[in-house]
Parts: sequence; C-alpha cells; structure tokens
Amino acid sequence: MIQILTFLLIVQWAIAAPLPAILTRYHTANPVTVVNTVTTGTTTLLLPPVEIFISNGVSYTFTHTESPAGSPTTSTVVTNEPTTTAQDTPASTQQANTKAATTQAVPTTPETQTVPPATQTQATQPTQQTSQATQATQTSAQTQQTQTTQQTQTTQGQSSQAQQTQQSQSQTQTSSGSTETSASSGSIPAPSAIVYSPYADDGSCKAPSEIQTDLNLISSKNIKNIRVYGADCHTLDAVLPMASDLGIKVNQGFWISSAGVDSIDDAVDDFLAYGEKNGFGVIDFITVGNEAINEKYCTVSELTSKIALVKAKLKSAGYTGKITTSEPPVSFINNPELCTKSGIDFVGINPHSYFNTNLYASDAGDYVTSQQAATAEACGNMDVLITETGYPSKGNVNGNNVPSPENQEIAIRSIIEKTGGQVTILTTYNDFWKHPGPYGIEQYFGVITLLQ
Repeated sequence: MIQILTFLLIVQWAIAAPLPAILTRYHTANPVTVVNTVTTGTTTLLLPPVEIFISNGVSYTFTHTESPAGSPTTSTVVTNEPTTTAQDTPASTQQANTKAATTQAVPTTPETQTVPPATQTQATQPTQQTSQATQATQTSAQTQQTQTTQQTQTTQGQSSQAQQTQQSQSQTQTSSGSTETSASSGSIPAPSAIVYSPYADDGSCKAPSEIQTDLNLISSKNIKNIRVYGADCHTLDAVLPMASDLGIKVNQGFWISSAGVDSIDDAVDDFLAYGEKNGFGVIDFITVGNEAINEKYCTVSELTSKIALVKAKLKSAGYTGKITTSEPPVSFINNPELCTKSGIDFVGINPHSYFNTNLYASDAGDYVTSQQAATAEACGNMDVLITETGYPSKGNVNGNNVPSPENQEIAIRSIIEKTGGQVTILTTYNDFWKHPGPYGIEQYFGVITLLQ
C-alpha cells in the first residue's frame, strides 16, 4: 500500500493533477416541515337572536330578522404557512393549536298570567356566554393571542353595557301616585269596560269621596262598565251605588284566595244582603274566582261545585243575570269541562301578550283575539268575553316585550282596534298597593290618561 501511494504522489507531482477525494461517510438529511401559525385578527359579528319553540315534542327554530341584533359572536382567523428546509440533523416540528368556541343560550319562557296579587313564575332573562381559549408554543403567537383576547373582551363589554343602558332607559318612568299613569296622550278610544280597585297606594281602603272622584273620571271617559274583584273596601256601600247613579254597570267579582273556594263565602253573603236591599240592577254579571285554577287555589271540580252553589244562592235572592269565571285561555283549553259542564253562561278569559316572549307590543291585539277564538273552539263555540287584558308601562323586559309608556300605548291601541273596544282593560290607575311581582310589572298597568 505504501508503494502504491508513493507512486501516485510521484505521478501527481509530475503532471500537476488533483487527487480524487476519498469518501469515508455518506449522510442524507430528511426534509423537515415547519408550520408557522399566525393569528391575523378577530372579527366581531352581531347576529340576530334565535328562538326555539317546542310544541308537542316538535322543535321549531326561528330567526328574528326584524328584532335588534343579538349577542356578539367572535371568530378567529388562522393562517397556516408550511415551510420545507433541509438540515444536516433532525429538527423538531413547531406546532401551534388555536381553539375558538362561541356559545349562545336561548331560554324558552312559558306563558304566565297576571293576577292580583301576582304570583307568576320568575322569567329567565336571556343569557349570553362567549368563551375563547388559545394555546400556542410560539412566543409570538402567545403575545398576539393575548392582545386578541383583550380586544374581544372589550367588544363584548361595550355591547353588554349598551344593552343594559337601553333596558334601563326603557324602564325609566316617573309616577307619584295611583292617580297618575305613565303616559297622557289621551288619544285612544275608551274600552267597553275597565278594572277598578278601591285601594289606596298603601293598601288601605279609599274613602268614599275618593271613590266618587275616581268613578266620575271613569264616567267622563265614556266607559260604561267596570270590573271589581271583591266585595271589600266600600265596594257594596260606595262603589255599587255611586256607579248606579252614574249609569255604570259592574262586573262583580268574588275573589278566591289561596285558602280555597270557601274563601268567597262571606263576600257572597254580604253581596246577597246588598241585593236583597237594593236590587241587582247595577250588576252586569257575576264572576266567581279569578285565575283560581291557574294559581292552583282549587281544582276544576271544586270550582264548578262552588259556581253551582253561588248560582243557586243568587237565584234564590232574585238575581237573574249571568255568571262566569275568569281564567287564562289555557285553563279552558286544557280543561274544557270548566266551560262546558260548570254551568257558566259564557267564558271569561284573561289573555296578556306580555307573557308571550315571541310577541311585540304591536302584536297585543292580534294575540288577544286569537286567544279568544281558540278558547271558543275548545269550549264548543260558547261566547267568550275578554274580562281582563292590558300591557305594563314599566318592568322587566320579557323576550320581545319591553315595558315602557310608549309600548303600553301601542299595545292598548292595538287591543282596542282589534276587539272593537269590546274588552275589559287592566286597569284604571297604577296599583302601587300590589307587590311588584317577579317581573316588576304588577304596579304599572294604569291606562286612564291614555284614553280619550
């Protein structure tokens, strides 16, 4: 071997030619793919609210295109840029994982009805939740994601604050007593009847002189019928005789309380004593119980039995007029025997569009008349009178229903137009003697200054 190398060196030196390279190892490096993740920005969109309605196990989804946009929805745009390089030694692949999720909860609220005092189920306010989590191994991606999260939170905070401000403004109202209501346009035609309660703001009984003033005002609006729920607080010795003098007829009620159907016995006896002395000429009709089934104060059979007993007593005392009971439409639809087998002369319903979250104030009239038709169908085409309906001027937002003086006027006008005025409106004055109720609306149904 030494001789061969010596020979090659002599030849190279002689001819000045380069020696060939001697390969002692061969190495090939595998190409490595590197993925760089770049978060390019955050986009905030306002989507219309979506409502889910479930009927008989079938779900229907509606998008409210005419209503204000719903909660802000955040989406993150991610761009992947692959790069291939050859290296002498294996390299680790850089990775970045970004996760973005947005959820929106849409509650459904069952229809609940207004009763004095109110005991509705608490409404669930729509809640909106937005969450976003980002993970990355690159320092630059972490920094950029932190900035994106801060921007998203700021946008959501501003949106939430704007919604709270709008709701607060819609609920702002000044009222200093039961004789004042939320608006005073006085441009709506009067209904055929209005609810009247002889109670002061503190819950005490109004003096007869105050009752006279109230009834004079009602008469000046050309209202010819009033509804009272009980026989207390000078109803028999002031309301009835004063109404008679003014030519106002009275829907006399007997209020069934949580104590059950026998809670009306004393009121019935007092009323019979009044009738035997003064006659029943001022009475338009008698209402036994108001939403007693809806409030579970009694059963359908207990109510029908009590109606029969009261009817017999009234007949014996010389009363020949009509008798009914008042309930939300659903009570009659679910229990048709309450109208067909109870002995009532017609059906009295209390439909309130405020408790239907799908509706706006302008839908109140159509809602009331549609409920009237549905009840008539369930009750074998009996006559159905709207014995109570209205709309609050202040309180909690419930779906599309926003209590305000303006919306109250819109709703009442709609009801009068759709019913032709053949309806009993709740109520004369704002009833500050009532508990505000879970929706904060019970005190704010007064409408007297809206009427012509």
